[in-house]
Amino acid sequence: MTSPEDPSETRMEQVVVSPDSVGTVTLAPPTFLERWGVYFLAIAGTWILSIGTLVLVFYFWKAPPFPNPAGLTPDQFRDALAVHASLEEQWRASLTSIFDLLVTKTMLPLCTLLLGYLFGKGRPGS
Repeated sequence: MTSPEDPSETRMEQVVVSPDSVGTVTLAPPTFLERWGVYFLAIAGTWILSIGTLVLVFYFWKAPPFPNPAGLTPDQFRDALAVHASLEEQWRASLTSIFDLLVTKTMLPLCTLLLGYLFGKGRPGS
């Protein structure tokens, strides 16, 4: 048991806050750029999510099929696997470049620019 003077013991105190002791907060209406920036970010987020989902679905739906080893000699199957690996790499690279073009190089820089402005901007008097 610890003594009341022991610093390792923590005490909980009740703090009463009356409505008179709380200050008032006034919010200024959003500026034109803030209002439309939020709309743009909502649309951009939907765009990024939909493009990412479509590319992923298309990737799995149209991916090159795995070669069937039935009736193939080991050398033929090894060659078929090498062709499949090369085809899969080309497929993945093309979809990555499409996603890169549609999302990473277009929408993402605009989103970070707007988010930096909206959250980094200080209001006068704050």
